This record gives sequence, structure tokens and C-alpha cells, in this order.
Amino acid sequence: MTEQHNERELVAMKMTTRLLNEHEVAAVIGMSVSWVRRMRWAGGGIPFVRMNPTAPRGAVRYRSEDVDKFVSDNQRRSTSE
Repeated sequence: MTEQHNERELVAMKMTTRLLNEHEVAAVIGMSVSWVRRMRWAGGGIPFVRMNPTAPRGAVRYRSEDVDKFVSDNQRRSTSE
């Protein structure tokens, strides 16, 4: 196996992340799709990937681990936090 081939395999292994659309994200976190869209627009929501960066309305996907991290980061023990 060449070094370049090994590199490709490593990249492929890292890319096994499940990508979710905004409807799936909304269902996972228990919020509306419009809330997910507003948070994306405002810049304070879950990090996302635009599948076609040159298209202004290209498909948007969310990495499942980013959704999990968002939920974990927003966990609170009290309403005063």
C-alpha cells in the first residue's frame, strides 16, 4: 500500500459521520425547523455544512456529533444559569 492510499483510507474513515438535514435535526432536538433555520441565519446555532457552497440556497447538512455537542453544551441544572 502506498502512503497516498493510506491517507485516503484515513480520510474515508473520518468521513463516516452521519449528516442530518434540518428536519432531522429539528426532530432530534425537539424544536421546529423554522427555529433551526433562524439559529443558522443568526449564527448562534449548530455548525452546519453547505453541500454546494457556491449556491446561495444549496443543501445544508449538520454533522451528528455537532448536534450532540450543541445539546451537551446547552445543558443546564437551573433556570438561573
